[in-house]
Amino acid sequence: MLTVEEIKKVTRGTFVQGSISSTVTGVSIDSRKIGKGNAFIAIKGERFDGHDFIRKAVRNGATVVISSKKIVCSRDVTVIGVKDTTKALGQIAAWHRQRFSIPVVAITGSTGKTTTKEMVASVLAKRFKVLKNAGTENNQYGVPLTLLKLKASHQVAVLELGTNQPGDIRWLAKIARPTMGIFTNVGESHLKRLRTPAGVLREKAQLIKYMEPGGVVILNGDDRYLATLPKKYKKQRMIRFGCGKESGHRADDVVVRDNRSLHFKVQRHVFKINSPATHNVYNALAAISCGRVFKIRYNDIIAALSRFSFRGGRQEIRKIGQFWLIDDTYNANPVSLKSAVSTLDTLRIKGKRIVICADMLELGLRSVALHRSAGEMIGRSHADIVLTIGCHARHITHELKRAKGSITALHCRDLKEVQKRLKGFCRPGDAVLIKGSRGMHMEQVIIFLKKHFGS
Repeated sequence: MLTVEEIKKVTRGTFVQGSISSTVTGVSIDSRKIGKGNAFIAIKGERFDGHDFIRKAVRNGATVVISSKKIVCSRDVTVIGVKDTTKALGQIAAWHRQRFSIPVVAITGSTGKTTTKEMVASVLAKRFKVLKNAGTENNQYGVPLTLLKLKASHQVAVLELGTNQPGDIRWLAKIARPTMGIFTNVGESHLKRLRTPAGVLREKAQLIKYMEPGGVVILNGDDRYLATLPKKYKKQRMIRFGCGKESGHRADDVVVRDNRSLHFKVQRHVFKINSPATHNVYNALAAISCGRVFKIRYNDIIAALSRFSFRGGRQEIRKIGQFWLIDDTYNANPVSLKSAVSTLDTLRIKGKRIVICADMLELGLRSVALHRSAGEMIGRSHADIVLTIGCHARHITHELKRAKGSITALHCRDLKEVQKRLKGFCRPGDAVLIKGSRGMHMEQVIIFLKKHFGS
């Protein structure tokens, strides 16, 4: 419950009309999902302007409107004017978060954030009432809206923080004020604005700057970029996870079974996760490390991870007809592509290994070089056939052809050609990896495969 006076104060806004003493039952930026008595914040985004939906929001129950433009509303609607509605959303959420003295776990990294967030939440739920982001709501809208759902019944919050430009993590961490930070990895992602992996690290590390001294930082000890953090931030307690000897929680005896699950040991405790993708060992280790800080028993952590269900499009592996499919269509960057190809290599199959690879977007000036490097990486794998699509991914095919190896590499004009090629190539016993950035719509290939080979 928030008062209009509190909203005006934390946003440094201007009271335009209505009742300064009134209260709101919640905050929303979606006129379709507005609740009765909610405050509606008119966000101006790249593809929409919330000011165009103010009337709809009021019809649906909004009693308070926060706007950065001059608007006309009925006199019974309270209006607060601000300079920037996106900033106002964050300011309100930051104020609300400070009303709760609970642990806040913030998770960031180039890949694996969402899976790690879900694993951490499932482990902590063994003992606590947990609030977490829904799906991948990890940006300047999703994080504050999640925090605004904090209630007295919550005992811990688990938040995924994303970025694609300098300043994003600083703003989100300033809002969330985490007591624990988890770093999955650092690599070539969002380079259009972050430029280099070193730039990615600088951006991610902003999370630590907004933690209180004595907070806990859990990091991937096998990541060469993250390995530099303990020397730079000595006021925090650093816990490493990984497969190396320096890791406090180290995975040993990692085994893939039946192309469906991973089994590994941590300090003699045996863990199982329902995925053969070896990178998920690192996500699980992050959750194990977090759980132990919160004094969750090993048996409870083992149980939580053994029941964990992986979200679709993130190296989801299943049988379609008589061949294996690795659905990794959620997104793509060089780090996640390498991981997906490694997973394809580990599968025990009788047939061919086929890679369908689309553009990796947001790589900026390094796009050509990184796609060529991806071609070199795939050339060292056990792949038999590689089909690429997109103006950037063609460099993968060019590199494979230049190497003159044993891989059949073809560049396709569009998704229809990809589907046509698959009809000719796919045979029982094969394994097919589908990978590409969200903007390439590679889920359409999954739909095609289910339709034509699912029986």
